Amino acid sequence: MTRFAYVVFGAGRQGTAAVHDLVRHCEARDVLVVEPDVARLAAAKKRLAKLLRARSKILRYAVSAPDSELEAADVVLSCAPYSANVELTRRSIAAGTAFCDLGGNPETVAAQEKLAKRSKVPVVPDCGVSPGISNVLAVHCAKVHGCDEVRVRCGGLPLERPDPTLNPLGYRLVFSPWGLISEYSGDVPALREGKLVLEPALQSIERFDESLECSPTSNNSPQVVRYLAACGVRDYDYRTIRYDGHWALVRGWRSLGYLVGDEIRDRELAARLAADPVLAYDPSKHRDVLILSVRGTARSGHQRRAFEYRFDVPADRTTKFAAMELTTCWGITIVAHHMASGRGAPQGFATPERFVDTNWFLAEIEKRLATVRA
Repeated sequence: MTRFAYVVFGAGRQGTAAVHDLVRHCEARDVLVVEPDVARLAAAKKRLAKLLRARSKILRYAVSAPDSELEAADVVLSCAPYSANVELTRRSIAAGTAFCDLGGNPETVAAQEKLAKRSKVPVVPDCGVSPGISNVLAVHCAKVHGCDEVRVRCGGLPLERPDPTLNPLGYRLVFSPWGLISEYSGDVPALREGKLVLEPALQSIERFDESLECSPTSNNSPQVVRYLAACGVRDYDYRTIRYDGHWALVRGWRSLGYLVGDEIRDRELAARLAADPVLAYDPSKHRDVLILSVRGTARSGHQRRAFEYRFDVPADRTTKFAAMELTTCWGITIVAHHMASGRGAPQGFATPERFVDTNWFLAEIEKRLATVRA
């Protein structure tokens, strides 16, 4: 059996989960984990050794990686903060090695597309859960089921709602607060009657299931929405799910000067969120759940047929990986494996839904879902 070499930048929450998944599900023969924070790197090494036991022998760890390591790899994965992704894209293109990242910041994705314009080296951003898995499922609805309307609702939540008197946001941080600030700011691309429109983040609040609500956030890049239009989708929108009351509080932050593009204010907000013990996620005490719903409808004569793919994924009791860590890492590791194994890769820039085998992708998700101990 052919096995593959991967380089993973970032050994935080998503990076550690991604390395674990590469070893378990992606035919890895060598994985170099690159993390400049020595303490974080040591923590990841200790945790992965405990989880993977003998299989952890294929892992190597470093605070930096020379170009020769990137050249020797089959795929480079970035689980680092999105601010690092343009430089890592540049390095991967120079090394001639396929690159993928978790994405989630439209400005960074646009810069990567510009950087990759004259290259045939695969550059694949937006490989998390949303953007990432959600977009692959949206394209699956369009191409396989013929849907011309797609609605995506997704969110990571505490499995049990926290006491609102102690935690009025009803939320805990399972990834960088900068990622949250990015999603809650800027414009949100959507399709209305076949036309790409940009709507302000957080402009509306919509009911989702009992005790949940959702609001538009800027996870997706316009490139993704344009591709959905090319697949025949005329109406598409995305909303992030939270517990009731969350969005009213977050919208209030803007009146204080946050989430409006003021970097100084947003740095202050990021620091406050990171330092708030109420928002801290402790895997020994807390469990979260990731809800992903992709609903599509297709015209059939004078009728319409409806399809829904829905996953409610809890934190894993065995590995202690949060639901957000699991599902986010699945997006990037499945794409990396798809490229490394020769199932398909783009020539130059592409988001994952443009080239992956969506049936195979769904089967890979199901394989992982079967391993989660709820």
